[in-house]
Amino acid sequence: METIQQQIGALQVIVAKQQVSVKRQRLLNIALLGIIVAGGFIAAVRPVGDATFDTITCNWLKVVDKNGKMRIVARAMDNGDSFVSWFDKDGKGRILAGTEADGAARVSWLDKDGKIRIIAHTDTNGYAGLKWLDKDENLRILAGTEADGAARVSWLDKDGKLRIKAGTFAGGIALIGVSDQDGKPRIAASTGDNGIAIVQLLDKDGKLRIAASTHADGTVALPTKDLTPPKKP
Repeated sequence: METIQQQIGALQVIVAKQQVSVKRQRLLNIALLGIIVAGGFIAAVRPVGDATFDTITCNWLKVVDKNGKMRIVARAMDNGDSFVSWFDKDGKGRILAGTEADGAARVSWLDKDGKIRIIAHTDTNGYAGLKWLDKDENLRILAGTEADGAARVSWLDKDGKLRIKAGTFAGGIALIGVSDQDGKPRIAASTGDNGIAIVQLLDKDGKLRIAASTHADGTVALPTKDLTPPKKP
């Protein structure tokens, strides 16, 4: 069974991967919105009057408001991607939903300044997640489920340091961890698949200093002193 420190380390690796994913999504949004805007200038002629259709077949669909401003665009790309985008009255992209050629699907919500604020996605590896970003597009909250049954939520500070993480793992472990401003784990509480419930406190160097636990047989371990006292002079 993995230790609490190993489980926290696994969460930190996942968060690092998702931060890279946010950067990729930002570049993808910029590229897609650029394609949409460019296409909007090409098909600028508005039809006159109303029309009724049973079926419309096309690889590009544009919906405009009464002033002729582009508000919704749907398109199938040659590379296998497909997407639908919604624009506000000022022509700024606000929602982008799409599927990718590799099987991934995602929806992004942007604020009035064009910054990504929320991303919901499913990946080909079985991961499904939600990401919340601040006004500077820094990842702040991450929630997701893994193909193996694990589920995790992580909170990051404004500097991108992982500060709080909570999760349930496939083996039956449930864990909450708290890190300091340097991103170093300091407090961990968990319940294991072997009946143990434990709380651990670490110092700034990552050394275990205090631990308290209960066990499946009813015994309790409650140390009342530092587990690693400083050396005597």
